[in-house]
Parts: sequence; structure tokens; C-alpha cells
Amino acid sequence: MRKAAGKTMDALVDTLAADMCPAASAADRAVVCRYVRDTVEVMPDYLRLGFRWLAVLFDWWSVPLRGARFHRLSLTHRRSQVAAWRASRLGFRRSMIAFYTTFTAFGLYSQVQDDDDGVETDKAAA
Repeated sequence: MRKAAGKTMDALVDTLAADMCPAASAADRAVVCRYVRDTVEVMPDYLRLGFRWLAVLFDWWSVPLRGARFHRLSLTHRRSQVAAWRASRLGFRRSMIAFYTTFTAFGLYSQVQDDDDGVETDKAAA
């Protein structure tokens, strides 16, 4: 379950980061994905397991609608699913998207920075 949840989290965070900051490179988005996964990994068990289960549910949600799991969808279809969950009447779906949106934004603006020489660095690794 951990691997499936990780793929879904990466696809979700990548989708959110691409929407928030279209100029972000693939390397920048990878840093943010790792930051969000690491954030989930250090949560207490009862939260971490819940977020993993939600990620797996989110991943499989698209199968009846699109014929593929979320992490295998095109960016356009991933954006559609995120928008549907963001506007859902079910609170847990809206809350899950809000959580990942918040941590993606934080990761974009705190973990990734551009130095004067144009070299991107990861503050967490420094």
C-alpha cells in the first residue's frame, strides 16, 4: 500500500504544483513531491495510515470513470479529478485536496529556491 500511495501522492502533488507554479521545473516538482511524502511519513500512525488509504482510494477512484488509475492519467484528466474532489459535497474529499494543496504550496515556496547563479537547491537537503 505504501508504494501505491506514494505514486498517487507524487502524481497529485505534481498536478497541484504544475497548477500553482507553471514555471516550476520537473526537478522542482520532484523536490516538492519528496517533501510532501516525507511530511506524511512523519505523521503519527493513525494519521499516516489514514492519508495512505485516502491516497489509494483517490488513485482507484478514476478507474470506473477514465479506465486508469489517477497516477497513470494525463495531466488534463488528473486536473479534472482534483477539481471534482475539491468541489465535492463530501468533506473528506475536500479536506484531502486542501491538505495536499497546502503542503504543495508550502513545499514550492520553502523547499525550492533559485540561487543567483540559476542553480536550484533543496533546502531540506542542505
